Amino acid sequence: MLRKSLALLTACCLLSACQNKEAAPAAESSAPVSGVSAPAASAQGRPQSVSTTISRVEDVPIVIETQGSVVPLDEVDLRPQKNGMITAIHFTEGQEVRRGQLMFSMDSRDDDANVGKAEAGVASAEAQAAIAERDLKRAQEMSEKQFISPSALDTARNKTDTALANLGQARASLEQARVGRTYTRIVAPFDGRAGVINVRPGSLVTSNSTATALVRLTRMDPIGVSFSISERDIGPLLVALRKGPVKLSARTNAQAVLKGEVSFVDSSVDRASGTLLIKGRLENKNRLVWPGQYLSVKLEAGKLDNAVVLPAQAVVNGPNGRFVYVVQDDQTVQPKNIELLRIADQRAVVSGIPAGVKVVLEGTQNLRPGVKITETKGDKEGKGKRAEKASDDKAAAQPTAAANTAGGVEIPPGFTPRDPDRWAAASDEQKREILARWRERQALKAAAQ
Repeated sequence: MLRKSLALLTACCLLSACQNKEAAPAAESSAPVSGVSAPAASAQGRPQSVSTTISRVEDVPIVIETQGSVVPLDEVDLRPQKNGMITAIHFTEGQEVRRGQLMFSMDSRDDDANVGKAEAGVASAEAQAAIAERDLKRAQEMSEKQFISPSALDTARNKTDTALANLGQARASLEQARVGRTYTRIVAPFDGRAGVINVRPGSLVTSNSTATALVRLTRMDPIGVSFSISERDIGPLLVALRKGPVKLSARTNAQAVLKGEVSFVDSSVDRASGTLLIKGRLENKNRLVWPGQYLSVKLEAGKLDNAVVLPAQAVVNGPNGRFVYVVQDDQTVQPKNIELLRIADQRAVVSGIPAGVKVVLEGTQNLRPGVKITETKGDKEGKGKRAEKASDDKAAAQPTAAANTAGGVEIPPGFTPRDPDRWAAASDEQKREILARWRERQALKAAAQ
């Protein structure tokens, strides 16, 4: 028993010594881990590589870009003005018709009879009036010779007046009958294109406004475009309208361009969306667009004189609004709040900073206030367009390169916002949703090919 106890005690001592030896290497191996964090911390303190640009003053054209839809300037559902039966159709579906062209004929036998009856009534009334006028003339001659009494002359005059009144009534009835007969001929009220014909010869039609229309007629040239602009664009547009017609252009998905001008400005702003309804008039001689089609609309509303501009990429969206990182003399950066007035050709028109200020163009996602920077290939001379063009060329040459970033949102190559103003005003979360929808559309296109 004593031997077993001594053996057990010896085994415990050996096990304890082995654990102490294993703990020492473990402690030694943990030392380099703490040593790695120090270089990492010092790496965070190293200057960040960025590119910069200089704010400058330019005259910027006020170009309003938005999405619109094609609307007809004239469109009507043709219906009969009286009940009857269609006897003939004088056009085909989809045909271009001219104003006044006969389109439908209705059964006119009753109307022809009414016109004949009214014409006979006019002839009878004319005869009665002629007799009354002759009797009045003889009565006047006899009254001058005192062969009849004055009352007899008054009676002759009354008969003449009555006969003339009956003649006027008969002529009015004839005109009414002729108008009613014109209702059996349905003509085009304006130049346009006929749609689907909903009746056939022999169809019974009614003048009820809720009944199915005979056909829809649409004016195709000129044609209208309807779109909305934001509240901030109302002022420049109204100023431009006071100076004269405001020209606009519309582009289809097939890249066809139509020219026109603004024809209507609504009287009130939509409170829900903060937009104002605008309508334009477009030339459509070649039938490039059809009602209901979507268009990209661009209109010029003057220009901003002596505006401070920056590349749009330099503007950062923050939780408290938009700002730029201003480069200090000691090569550190500090955020500067700005107001984005508009975006034109990838240039941001801003207020809040003067011209000649150096700001960070690329690399803003890694910056914090007070961080030191080193300038790389930037836009040091303020030529933002040149840097943007080089970036675009590089993206085109390397379509598989990594995505660009704007603020905290990755922008994939090939993406261009349809409405730059709305894109700039969107939050990071909204931009991610827009990009997600864009990627879905690209995937569908790729699958279709």
